[in-house]
Amino acid sequence: MYSARIFGLVAALAATSSAAPTRSHPRATTNSSSSTTTTTTSTGGPAFGQIYYNCITPGQVALTFDDGPYTFTNQLLDILASYDAKATFFLNGQNFGRIMDQEPYASAVRRMYEAGHHLASHTLTHADLNGLSSADRAAQMEGNDALFRSIIGVAPTYMRAPYLSCAGDCLAEISGLGYHVIDASIDTKDYENQTPDTNGASQAKFDAELGSPDSAGPIVLAHDVHETTVSLLTPHMIETLRARGFRTVTVGECLGDDPANWYRL
Repeated sequence: MYSARIFGLVAALAATSSAAPTRSHPRATTNSSSSTTTTTTSTGGPAFGQIYYNCITPGQVALTFDDGPYTFTNQLLDILASYDAKATFFLNGQNFGRIMDQEPYASAVRRMYEAGHHLASHTLTHADLNGLSSADRAAQMEGNDALFRSIIGVAPTYMRAPYLSCAGDCLAEISGLGYHVIDASIDTKDYENQTPDTNGASQAKFDAELGSPDSAGPIVLAHDVHETTVSLLTPHMIETLRARGFRTVTVGECLGDDPANWYRL
């Protein structure tokens, strides 16, 4: 277990950054229209050094969940299994007072991995990477990688920046560390609609922005730390996707990347 080491790293980072873990996920920028062109590497996977907002294959949609693992994650995994649907999880090593390699969270992470979902990094402590030094950015990523390795034996090659905030030098540095940077083209804003009475607003936003299966499908942002996202929004999204002729896939598949490239030792 890496918890003691991670607690030390968290304390060091706290001295240099005021960013705190949060369930809110407001968009830092809205420049998705400028980065919809997808470049691939010679092996057919996504390129480094750019931000991805959409799938590259018509009819595919990637459902993604940030900020876990959390109390409702196993319930979400049950729901996904009931629909035979795959998703991508952008995980924090420490958020909401829990450490990812402690139970019951470590078991949830192993369950995701063994079920064939795509696991990716969301930094160690949900810090705003744009506001950190180069050293602290690296510490956020490497600290989270250590927890992934302690649980599933590998570390991810995909990440999403907290607050969707990583541009310029940050993007160059994170890409240089070997991560594909993922944003989203549909933000469900489920963090604003956390009650049964308000969750319909997130469902309606998803429905309105989904588009046609004849075009490149969206990458969808939601959070498994909200119970209504798990119990209400997720079934609605999957059923709507299938009714409209879409297929739910992982981000890696959505970008044409071989699963062998999703992780590294």
